[in-house]
Amino acid sequence: MQRLLRVLVLSLLPLACMAQQPVEVWTYHLSPPFKVDASRGLSQEFVDLLNHDPANAGRFRFELVELPRKRLDMRLANHSPGILLWATPQFFSAALTAKATWTQALLLDQQSFVSLPDTAFEYERPQSLKGLILGGVLGYRYEGLEKQIASGAIRRQDVQTDLQNLQKLLSGRIDTLLIAHSTLLYHHQSEKLGDLYISEKPLYQFTRHLLITNNLGDAVTGFLDDFLTTLPGNPHWQIILSHYGLQSMVAP
Repeated sequence: MQRLLRVLVLSLLPLACMAQQPVEVWTYHLSPPFKVDASRGLSQEFVDLLNHDPANAGRFRFELVELPRKRLDMRLANHSPGILLWATPQFFSAALTAKATWTQALLLDQQSFVSLPDTAFEYERPQSLKGLILGGVLGYRYEGLEKQIASGAIRRQDVQTDLQNLQKLLSGRIDTLLIAHSTLLYHHQSEKLGDLYISEKPLYQFTRHLLITNNLGDAVTGFLDDFLTTLPGNPHWQIILSHYGLQSMVAP
């Protein structure tokens, strides 16, 4: 009996050694290009890139986890281990990120004002929106405009999605809209929107990074360090960026 048990343990040992370490990859960006549908989007393709990288060699199983912002903040406050995608340092408090590390910027983004060429809008300051209808997305805050929106000095009309806003603009129901440039590039490529005018001055610019918690272990963080170092030259990453129309947004 003891010999049988020993044989059984030895036969199962290789399987135990081959067990993958699960690693949560968080995202709270749930609209294009980061999420296109249930199985497609930049976030899922980035996770697939991590899982299929030769240096991973089946050691880690990265799993995409979609979270609303409040639940994400709870994960960070509780020091849960994980990786956050496409995050911007100024949108997170120092207390929440004290036990995590920001990577270099992966994408350069901005909140762009978009209008029709025949009625091109050039943003200068909040007062330049006086008399216009600004298209926004429900639940989004637009830094630098909130006081004027609350007072009624800026007329803001909200919809559920950026694509709905673009459709309203094309039909002439709003004068200009605010949209992340990454989202605009994706929709412009996928929806064939035609000519649009983008204000030379955005509302603001920002960078998108990964935030890596410090409790993932040396093996995972070592793999991630090497992966990110070689990412700019990774041909699969370049194909993904091209697919979503984001080649021009890669951080130097």
